[in-house]
Amino acid sequence: MLKRLYVDNYKCLVNFDLNFNAINLFLGANGSGKSTVFEVLQKLRAIVNGDSRISEEFKPESRTRWQTSPLQSFEVEITKDNRTYRYELAVEYSKNEQTARVKHERLYLDNQPLLKFEGQEARIYKVDFSEGLNFPFDGSRSVIEFFPQFNVSITQFKVRMNEILVVHIDPRLVNDVSEKAQAYPSKWMDNYSSWYSYLSRDQSWVFELTNALKEVLPGFEYFRFTEAGEKFSILRAVFSGQDNNSGTKREYRFAELSDGQRALIVLYTLLIAAQKENYVLCIDEPENFLALPEIQPWLLQLYDSCSEGKTQALLISHHPELINYLLASPVGYWFEREANTPVRVKQIVAESNGGLPVSELIARGWLSA
Repeated sequence: MLKRLYVDNYKCLVNFDLNFNAINLFLGANGSGKSTVFEVLQKLRAIVNGDSRISEEFKPESRTRWQTSPLQSFEVEITKDNRTYRYELAVEYSKNEQTARVKHERLYLDNQPLLKFEGQEARIYKVDFSEGLNFPFDGSRSVIEFFPQFNVSITQFKVRMNEILVVHIDPRLVNDVSEKAQAYPSKWMDNYSSWYSYLSRDQSWVFELTNALKEVLPGFEYFRFTEAGEKFSILRAVFSGQDNNSGTKREYRFAELSDGQRALIVLYTLLIAAQKENYVLCIDEPENFLALPEIQPWLLQLYDSCSEGKTQALLISHHPELINYLLASPVGYWFEREANTPVRVKQIVAESNGGLPVSELIARGWLSA
């Protein structure tokens, strides 16, 4: 479970400190910093996973414009089996402000050190937290990418960071052609078919997803891949016929489905995969392309899954009815900022609304941080 995030000197996030619940709804006007939180989580995930260099993820223009500090600071806390990982990263820019590197990087488990990088030297600690290997390092990438494999706790932290899925679903970008299976979805879900290929190795997961989609997509039967040359395959959806011939089956390429159908399929795939793998779902405006009656069953299942501890969700939304529905009991966060000022965040608890729906408070301008 994602427990806490701290950010300083990154865009509009200055001395920003936020604790998370099982389900979290981010509210606020455009430009108030909601998506910036997701952006930071995605960048930290990429750094820890070794997908990017520091200078590729952190650019000079990402620093807070009204500050002069050359340092950006980040902390993330994740719990696993009642134990807490704390990851600290400080990014420093060169004097010519063209290159970013790691100033320090630290990883702790229950406040005991697992890894430290300071200056030009990295130190890896053993499983009993005693000092282990020291080696020189240049700070261009995360040390975690290069650590020796003898500390299983560091490996587990890397896995947990990979399980933070940051997505902004755009069904128009979804590609139904797969070259090879991919273990995680991309931000825009354009690699959906490759991710589905990976997940479909678990037939119990396929069975669960298929049954869920049959409930919400009239006539849906199952997915299947067809070959397209030697290296590629195409994801297709099979529907039962809607005429008098009950045995008729019709196939459609995934890209031929409507935007709403594809968005709904992606949402259920995320949810059922998260229940199996205990993912943290960070979804920006999940209601896009869908009517409220279409997304309500998904919200019910998401809420139950989070309440039962099977997954965790961070959602950004501007939809009034979705806001009122989700804030029937969980805690939400109201983001607010003015030009050239840092983000301020206020918790919104349903019981403190004075009887008015949260969407009505927002419309009247009665919510402020």
